[in-house]
Amino acid sequence: MALHPTLWRTCRVLAGETRIRLLRLVVNNPGRTVSDLAATIGISLPRASQELRRLQSRGLLQAVRVGRQVRYQPIPDPQVPSAKPLLKAAETVFRRFPREAETRLAEIATAFSHPRRIAIVRELLWAPQDTLSLLNGVGIPRISLNRHLRLLRARGLVEHRGGKNRLTASHHPLVQCLARMIKQSSAGG
Repeated sequence: MALHPTLWRTCRVLAGETRIRLLRLVVNNPGRTVSDLAATIGISLPRASQELRRLQSRGLLQAVRVGRQVRYQPIPDPQVPSAKPLLKAAETVFRRFPREAETRLAEIATAFSHPRRIAIVRELLWAPQDTLSLLNGVGIPRISLNRHLRLLRARGLVEHRGGKNRLTASHHPLVQCLARMIKQSSAGG
């Protein structure tokens, strides 16, 4: 499964709390109109339309025109390989966690919203590494590596222990889904 640029761009879209709220509404109540969704979360119709189109552009939603209305369904686009597993992970999060968990979903998505952070996670999925080994593995400047590691640590995904950077154990459905996709992409290519 090819991840770049699709995965990090999709995560960038998922990093928006308004988009997550809209996605939750569509997942929990498929077929709602744009105007209904906008009114439910208190945003303008143009903004709701734009945010829903962003989710649709990443393959997470399908727009269905019914007369003059556009209704959204949580149907993954088969042309976007990452859409189905990500939508399933989001559905699991929405089912298991309260609405306040949307902030955590956005934080996780932010952690994976840059190709360099995905490269760092890919390296750490195989084994914990000291900073020099990680630097050589991802091939980016030290200042950039440190900046990305700080963000990954702040999001609770990476820790530095015993002189090594390592992924933290996470049972969050989105983290597990993203890690699985990154690992599969590494094994396949």
